[in-house]
Amino acid sequence: MISDLKLKLKFLIRLVSAFTSGDYFHYGLVKDSPSKTFFENNTSISLPILPSPLKTGKLQNLKIAIAKINEQVLLPGKIFSFWTEIGKPTIKKGYTEGRVIRNGEVASEIAGGLCQLSGIIYYLSLELGLEILERYPHTRDLYTEETRFTPLGTDASVVFPSKDLRIRNNLTVPLQFFFELTEDKLTFQIRSPKPLLRQKLHFQQEIKNGYSKVSVYLKSDVDGELKLCSSDDYKI
Repeated sequence: MISDLKLKLKFLIRLVSAFTSGDYFHYGLVKDSPSKTFFENNTSISLPILPSPLKTGKLQNLKIAIAKINEQVLLPGKIFSFWTEIGKPTIKKGYTEGRVIRNGEVASEIAGGLCQLSGIIYYLSLELGLEILERYPHTRDLYTEETRFTPLGTDASVVFPSKDLRIRNNLTVPLQFFFELTEDKLTFQIRSPKPLLRQKLHFQQEIKNGYSKVSVYLKSDVDGELKLCSSDDYKI
């Protein structure tokens, strides 16, 4: 576990970096669009929540975090920062033990399981061509092809405050986030005033020396060429 002093130092370093780059002034979801916008179109994705010894804690953690960002709006040019919106996850806020991957090993800690929330946001944002400013993969692949609930390479590891997920709305329309959580499924919708172009992701995988190297590509809507989105190594 990281000491409270080290957490505060890491948070301060990240905050200073956001200020100096100017990104901090573009952070933030809002409750409503400035004008009366009708979010008549939606693009959605659903992922299963698989059985696990810490599933109850994971569901509780997801519920608390979702309440912070559900039905919030990301305006054009603004940046979604996972930890800026969610804040430091603590027991006092209701977070409990959930499964995490730390240093390539499975463990449990407070607020474990939130990576499925960050992952589903990242996955759909990729397909819609939103600008990914910051994202981290997990260090290990825990699943087989039969048990995998999302393609390898579309995950997003988040660790407060050092590993964040940051996404810029580079479209010309506001985007509303909407989530639905059940015992066995998490659904994420991005609602918009007009239909959004959803592109298919392409995956390339190579297994070598105990690692799975996964490259994710998105087909350009301009020239049809494949654009590299990420290239990650997972311990298997």
